[in-house]
Amino acid sequence: MSTVMPPAPDSFQVRVTAAVKGHYQTSMRRSLQSVALYEADRCLKNRYSQLRPFQKKYALFATAVDLLGTLDFLNEYHRQEIMFRTNASKEPLAPDLAWRRMKLITREINQTILPKAKLLLEDDANKENSHEEICEILLQNMFEDNSEKNSKPYPSMWEFNHNNVFSVYRIYFRGVTLDPNIFPARLFRMVPVPLKKPDTFRMAHDASSLALANMTINANGRNNFDVSEDDRRAMLKEVKDHTELLKSFEGIVPDEEIAKRKRALYAALPPVPPPYVAGAVVPVIAGKRQRKKAKVAGAAKPQIPAIPAMSIPTAVATPEVAKPKAATVPETAKPTAMDEGDDWENVDAVVKEEEQAKVTVAV
Repeated sequence: MSTVMPPAPDSFQVRVTAAVKGHYQTSMRRSLQSVALYEADRCLKNRYSQLRPFQKKYALFATAVDLLGTLDFLNEYHRQEIMFRTNASKEPLAPDLAWRRMKLITREINQTILPKAKLLLEDDANKENSHEEICEILLQNMFEDNSEKNSKPYPSMWEFNHNNVFSVYRIYFRGVTLDPNIFPARLFRMVPVPLKKPDTFRMAHDASSLALANMTINANGRNNFDVSEDDRRAMLKEVKDHTELLKSFEGIVPDEEIAKRKRALYAALPPVPPPYVAGAVVPVIAGKRQRKKAKVAGAAKPQIPAIPAMSIPTAVATPEVAKPKAATVPETAKPTAMDEGDDWENVDAVVKEEEQAKVTVAV
């Protein structure tokens, strides 16, 4: 005789597993994030009055992470991936951004889904349809409105790729109102929140247990000396931000856990710059852009060959030239006393008078 198993009790886990058919794909990331934030808000409704505004955001984020931990079809990486800010950046979702996204869920449902659901339910042909059948008709109508392929059924992942709040409607609504038979919200634990508002809302994974994997910036950073100045400053700032965040949890998280996280941060510090030695040439490690500029500048400058140095002699040896002997002047060629003592300014006048006398005699 076969035993009939009783139906599983209605719960968050049962409805979410049914909505995604028991398996996870990356395209479901934002839809499951919306579901977790919506349920976390339900769990904390009665406790918000005891929290300050920034504490509400931390509590919402931590509760959403706890809820994802109860879904058996997710592994640890899937749970972290769902709470990424974007799938491209792989950065954890900040608590203040998680709060804003939660506030938008109800508004998106009211604007994009409920008006179309109301039109369907007003048609007598759909009054006997179940909630799942209404959801299928809604998705088909939305697909046809957004594409020209009216005769083709919508793809299986279209629900998660084009409307990340439709899964919330599928799980929590019936028709145009909330399901009156919805399972009660259950808070699994009292999540710790910081007593003082930190300078930054950046968190690694959740408010109670900062994930070591996400806090480790560069585990091998100390052994890597090929780090530009800008990268070193960015790494130092990252470590500083996480250290300040850890201080806000002192007295809430055990001291051993805080010390463990600090050791991980210290291990992620960038390498120390090499010491300066007088007279030594310290290599400057430039970034990729600086190296490219230097390469282009070097290629643009013409290479001028160096001029060889010329040796300048200190002294030039001058060959000795033999002096010519004085020539013997004949007696007749020697100038007379008259030649030496005459007035040489009147020589031309005397020559002219002699020539005139010769002409007269000839005539």
